[in-house]
Amino acid sequence: MRQQPITEDTWTDAQAMQLVGSLRGAEHAVTGHTRAVLARAFQDVVVPRLLSAPRRQPGPCDVAAAPIQTPDQVAALSALVVRGADSESSAYVQALRDGGACPESIYLDVITPTARHLGRMWEEDECSFAEVTLGVMRLANMLRLLSGAFAGDTAPLCGAPQILLAQMPGEQHWLGLAIVTQFFRRAAWNVHTAPKAASEDLTALARKRWFNVVGLSVAGSDRMDALATQIRAIRRASRNPQLGVLVGGPIFVAHPELAAMVGADATAADGRQAVQQAQNLVGLLAREQ
Repeated sequence: MRQQPITEDTWTDAQAMQLVGSLRGAEHAVTGHTRAVLARAFQDVVVPRLLSAPRRQPGPCDVAAAPIQTPDQVAALSALVVRGADSESSAYVQALRDGGACPESIYLDVITPTARHLGRMWEEDECSFAEVTLGVMRLANMLRLLSGAFAGDTAPLCGAPQILLAQMPGEQHWLGLAIVTQFFRRAAWNVHTAPKAASEDLTALARKRWFNVVGLSVAGSDRMDALATQIRAIRRASRNPQLGVLVGGPIFVAHPELAAMVGADATAADGRQAVQQAQNLVGLLAREQ
């Protein structure tokens, strides 16, 4: 029986692994369409699942056992997720948890730097498209395993601040957005995510709903003009005249001064900083009213 082709409309986790497996060792056969299907599938299926992961009571956590990773350890984990077995990356996270490591530290000290290292490996042609795709999927699985223990059963209270978190349209670097979302949920914010929204959709959301803060993620410097345009459009449409705008992504980690240039109020290097900056913005803008 002929296997059905994988398209944007027929995507499952099993098919994801099957497709990535078929690409390994056949990089020359990867077409632009296949890459687009993978990118679209991540945004349509994997990201929403991560952002809506169930919450449960967190277990015991020893903050002193935070797994601060050395560059060599990050490089080793990067190699593991792109070339090892599926069970090895899950076992790596479980070993950290068994050693008392907090999910927050695993997010910030393990998953985040490993994702950045994968990006550098791709840019420097040290791994193939198929390998970096598989690596990102395995990091996403780590995030999924940890998300319940990280957020616990925290729920927003009445009157909790509202935040819209989204990628700039066309962005494929979604893992950081998923991590930041978990930090805001743990801080009991009302979080609205739009991982695959078009530019006009983001503007429409700002017009329809009240948000205290909008957070936008972008990867490269080539999107700065588009980001500035998007921020201006959201501010004009916003129901909140004192809207705070937070930006993030690799380009702002390297050049935080760009945040002011695109019209944002602040930037953050990770999820913990993002929550702190957003809370500062809410307090500052409230005093200015």
